[in-house]
Amino acid sequence: MGSLTDTFTNSWADAAQSALLRPVQTWLMEHPLMGWLAGHPLWLLVLVVVGLLLFAGLWSAIARLTEGFWLSLVKLPFRLSGWIFGAVSGLLVRQWAKPAKLEAGENRLSEIMGRLETLQTEQESLLEEMKGLLGKRGER
Repeated sequence: MGSLTDTFTNSWADAAQSALLRPVQTWLMEHPLMGWLAGHPLWLLVLVVVGLLLFAGLWSAIARLTEGFWLSLVKLPFRLSGWIFGAVSGLLVRQWAKPAKLEAGENRLSEIMGRLETLQTEQESLLEEMKGLLGKRGER
């Protein structure tokens, strides 16, 4: 009886092993590079490490690319409220400060006009003096 159970167990183990290994063996036969890598585990380890480094670099690049987008998205409400507050306060200031600005502008204009008139009269007197000096010089 021991031999019958051993035979049954061995045949069952062989059937399970062939059922599990046959698809793997056929896949490795169809993909010889993977079969070679399975036979050379150090090369496989090197390729896995290089692949992980490349994946980490890609992940980092994607994170940097989306970082600007997310920061802009987070800052958007603050910028929008600042823009709205600035526009409203600008309108209110312009509305309330119009008379004061006009008076200050008119005062500045009259000041500038006064200085220009003073400079013009000084220029005319200097031109007259220069003509007199040149006239005396020509008489000599």
